[in-house]
Amino acid sequence: MLRFLWALPLLMALGACAPFHRPLAAADRGKVQEVDVRVVVAQESFMFSAQAPGVSAATGGGLIGALIDSSVQQSRQKDMSAEVQAIVGPLLDYDYRAEAAQALAAELAEPASFPLKIRSAQLLAAMPVKAEHEARIAATKNGPAYMVLWLQYALEPGLGAFTTRTSALLWQDGKREPSYRAAAIFQTPVGGTARATVIRRLTADDGQVLRGVMRDSMKQTLHVVAMDIAGARSGAVKTVRFNVNGSWVTVAGPGFDEQPGRVLFRDQDGALYSVRSAAP
Repeated sequence: MLRFLWALPLLMALGACAPFHRPLAAADRGKVQEVDVRVVVAQESFMFSAQAPGVSAATGGGLIGALIDSSVQQSRQKDMSAEVQAIVGPLLDYDYRAEAAQALAAELAEPASFPLKIRSAQLLAAMPVKAEHEARIAATKNGPAYMVLWLQYALEPGLGAFTTRTSALLWQDGKREPSYRAAAIFQTPVGGTARATVIRRLTADDGQVLRGVMRDSMKQTLHVVAMDIAGARSGAVKTVRFNVNGSWVTVAGPGFDEQPGRVLFRDQDGALYSVRSAAP
């Protein structure tokens, strides 16, 4: 039997962690000799979200989640189950962790791709237990800094886009409070046609398109976090179409890097975005 992870829009809302943005101060960045990076992908399969009742996406900066009527939400999730099993089931054969691990290894093989010297990097299927996690933070007092990227991935309702949302935190000097924290959002449109057609395109040639999107999401997440840690300055305001719970909205913010085919910007809360420039 297929197993599905259902995402609550309240938890997955883009604004959920954006207010916690804390840039890495130049003095703290200068003290980091080495860093151990852990990318945590706790999901076993895709997350799918039902549109929350009576909720419309906010525009003009951070996208803030609204409170959800849980009973109505659960009903909608059940209604989606049969459709997801019939149409989206083939996507569950593809392992995000495997593709992300390849991208992680490729990016970190280039020393210049990250502003901090990375001593080790691993992709984990779960966060370390509390005692281990706290011990690792404490060890930063006399050892390498410790960085965790907690990543979640999802297909927006209607299969319009593939999205990842990542919380990035860095600890150093034995302090319990992170010296750096940020939210990084990646999105690429994958729809625009009938769902069955989208599935065939994503899974053709042993999932070449889907695997490529997965690897690109890891690459772009590392890139935007690296730019933020390095202190990239904001430039002209960028505007892009973004898929939220199956609806396309306009979001905008100061750009901080130029890439062909992608728009990289910060929203008003400091969340980092990497979004395809060509979207509905």
